[in-house]
Amino acid sequence: MTISPLRAALAALAACCCLGARAAPGGDPAPALEILWLGGEPGELTWRAFDAAGKPLARPPQTPFAARAPLGSLWKLFVYLWLVEERRPAPDYVCTGMAGASAAARAHRLEETYCCTPGQGIGLDAALVRSCGLFFAPGRLGIDARAWREFWEARPGVRTHAPWLADLGALKPETVVSPASILHALAAAPLSARKAAAAVLLARLFDNGADAALRATDLARGLGSQLRVKTFSWHRPDDPGIRYGGGAGWLGDDRPVWFAGEGTGQQVMARHGATLAAALSGTLSPENAAAMPGCVKVDFFARHPFALERTDGKPAPEGALRGRHVARFQNGVAVSLEADGEFTLTRENGRDRLEGRFGIDDYVARVIEREADATQTGAARALSVVIRSYLLNEAKKQGNCLAIEDSSHAQRVSPKPPGATARAIAGFTSGLVLVGAPVGYHSHTPSRNRMAWTAAVAADRAGEPWDLILRKAFPETSLAAAHDPAGIPCRRFASAETWLAAHAPRWQRILRERLQGFEEPASPQVCLLSHGTPFSEQDRGRIHMRGLKTVEDRITLAHEYLHLGLRHHPSGHDEELIEQWARRLTDGTTSHETANAFPR
Repeated sequence: MTISPLRAALAALAACCCLGARAAPGGDPAPALEILWLGGEPGELTWRAFDAAGKPLARPPQTPFAARAPLGSLWKLFVYLWLVEERRPAPDYVCTGMAGASAAARAHRLEETYCCTPGQGIGLDAALVRSCGLFFAPGRLGIDARAWREFWEARPGVRTHAPWLADLGALKPETVVSPASILHALAAAPLSARKAAAAVLLARLFDNGADAALRATDLARGLGSQLRVKTFSWHRPDDPGIRYGGGAGWLGDDRPVWFAGEGTGQQVMARHGATLAAALSGTLSPENAAAMPGCVKVDFFARHPFALERTDGKPAPEGALRGRHVARFQNGVAVSLEADGEFTLTRENGRDRLEGRFGIDDYVARVIEREADATQTGAARALSVVIRSYLLNEAKKQGNCLAIEDSSHAQRVSPKPPGATARAIAGFTSGLVLVGAPVGYHSHTPSRNRMAWTAAVAADRAGEPWDLILRKAFPETSLAAAHDPAGIPCRRFASAETWLAAHAPRWQRILRERLQGFEEPASPQVCLLSHGTPFSEQDRGRIHMRGLKTVEDRITLAHEYLHLGLRHHPSGHDEELIEQWARRLTDGTTSHETANAFPR
């Protein structure tokens, strides 16, 4: 059922009905699952209902404007969006494990099970993944009702389609609203905050924690990383004795989506995952899918001397390349490449050096083109996760990019733009990795923590889904979101903290004077990574890194420190500026005579 804007307005005047009534009008069975998403045309909503077996109902019993559903824990998502967009401080919530046998103490301890263990704390991103309501309590965060109202009423469509969102007092699980208004509220969220929330929510679907038994395998299998939702659980509006839940958020192409059925949100996703995936997968547009943030610098033909020529046979000029070129090797082999500014040629001591700079998903697609066959869909999806995992585990951090060779010792990368099929494969698993052990692949020889491409193809042709191919090839690992704030333990890196404490005071004197927006981080923790890419937890003031042995390691520590210090300023997103500062700070430049060496 697709609702046009005109019909939506008329439907909004319809009498209020309760969602999930025991029987639909005309005696039809009540739907076991209902899904609402933004359709292909601007302003259109698509509404689908299914029975317990996943069979579509001929006609949904209500419209998404007349239906009513509890807000449940979705209110936490809107607080998260406001905090991120307004750059408001959100201190960790520290669990107390309130003692006592009173009903209030028992209820508080139960609430804290969604947050942390007594004595431990939880930050903003992890609180959203774990659905920690105590963290998002407006009173704890000091949210002003007037500021809240002014913020949301200024967002497009809120006054008309989701007025409840501007009322801070309505942010409670028992608030009953229309599913359509929830979608309008999600669509009204600012883009930057929406992207931040979507990146965090991906971790929820692949959570390996206490709810692992309820993991929605069919949903992940059918949609990959293309569903980013906050789950909710409450009661049926018409029957408080029946549990009712689902999820709401965004599809990979940024369109809002909502679904619900009987049970908790996790139970609904586990029970109806195949139906959800079948209904939503056909609506996705891979070319519009959000890409995993980050960039990769590739040293092409790193171990084989070559000369780069234009198509007329003349040496290619140094600098950014555009158009077709040919790399000629000493053994007589020639490889063509197509450039549109993403390749840079330099010459050092008469030797050509070619560097490519790509987005992470573009890099994954290029490796698939070079190493495999994108038309083997299941095997290629499995391989795309392995490629991304290997990159994040083995590449070196270089500024805001990862740096890796194009070679058989690492991963071979196509110098030509990847085709639509390879891009769709990489986009389907965007942001997904294997955690628990370093992984790799080989063309035909499997071994521990190494997948053979030929074996993956054979399994795919035998009907095994892509996630099962991974599980069999890497039994020591789990499929997870690359950014999972709730799944990041901190092994204190004492020597790095000591080094940082010794150098930070000097940095702060310079930064306060010359870098607008810098705020001194309060004694940041440094955590030791066993593998993976260094990063900082903006909401918790923690830096994760792999070592402190080289100059590049020290630059990385300074880089992430600067991210923490600029977390409330637009410069915090300027990776080039931050990298320049990190290198200057760690090269010993301190005197006023050399102050002009620092970027502004």
